[in-house]
Amino acid sequence: MRAVAIEANETDNEPDGTRIVSVPLSDRPLAPVTRARIRNLRMHLVESLRAMRVMKHPERNASPVRAEPDGVAGLVARTACSLCRGSCCKGGGEHAYLDERTMARVRQLRPELEAGAIIGLYVACVPRVAHRDSCLFHGAEGCTLDRTLRSDICNSYFCSGLGRFVTYPEAPAGVVVIARADGKVRRSGKLAAASEGRDPTSPSLPSPSLHPSPRRSAW
Repeated sequence: MRAVAIEANETDNEPDGTRIVSVPLSDRPLAPVTRARIRNLRMHLVESLRAMRVMKHPERNASPVRAEPDGVAGLVARTACSLCRGSCCKGGGEHAYLDERTMARVRQLRPELEAGAIIGLYVACVPRVAHRDSCLFHGAEGCTLDRTLRSDICNSYFCSGLGRFVTYPEAPAGVVVIARADGKVRRSGKLAAASEGRDPTSPSLPSPSLHPSPRRSAW
């Protein structure tokens, strides 16, 4: 798990004991994906595949497919990502943090695919429109890559407020997630805590899957 330094007030409690988890908020506009961006992606994938061919012990050095959090931690993570809408994706550019270790994993999971087919697989996942100044795969409804195709950092990264909660998911009085930036705020309903004897996967605010299918993504 990777998380940046914890900042003040990113996790706090309301008077009734409800835990507050604060996360960033992304509000970048959508723009059509240009041919130049897809060309840059192809070039990066070619370089990553070449690096994979010369890496030592690719079967041992392939990046793992890390499991997403489960239980209350997973519920809060899905809700936080649905409210933030991809602030952490802004550095992805046309490389999406993909590297030779990711390519080694894809080859292991899909041994029937040659290099050209792997490139085609990624290109097929590029959405028609993506968020401006963000990752090429940051589509209107979230990441358009399947979890098995994402970089390790994309599967393991949590922003600081969310990372702290996932590490210490104690919230006997429930959780509220707040996303904010530049005066804009999105707030979840109160998410039930597991200790209350209620289904922790039934939040007050619907929160779609954090790790959707390759072709269509949901926050």
